[in-house]
Amino acid sequence: MQRGNTGSISRLGIVIEIQDKGTASAELVRYLAPLTIGTILKRLPLQDRVHRYVAQFVYIETGLIIGPEKQKTQFHRGDIAYLTSNSSFCVFVQDAKVQPMNSLGQVTSNLEVIESSRPGDIMIVKGASV
Repeated sequence: MQRGNTGSISRLGIVIEIQDKGTASAELVRYLAPLTIGTILKRLPLQDRVHRYVAQFVYIETGLIIGPEKQKTQFHRGDIAYLTSNSSFCVFVQDAKVQPMNSLGQVTSNLEVIESSRPGDIMIVKGASV
């Protein structure tokens, strides 16, 4: 099992890469949505073209079938969530109140790489090196 920066099995480190632009570090917090996070970790790496929802979040479609789990509607800049209605991995680039999503964790460094992404860029979500 991969451990995050804190050495905890409940905080799991991942890397979010925007191809040809850079990488951001993030952590998934298992207790926020254990089933969703377990499914995502088994399917890493996830890769697709970036989409933007207004100016609120950047997302990629994953094709994963995951149901609602401990959903919330208020997110902050840097939060990571899973949108069940279209199977998307989302990173918030500003505080927002949105439709219910499964909360996953947060970006811990280099959020500006994700903020600078444009529709059509390639996002790759992968496990962090131990």
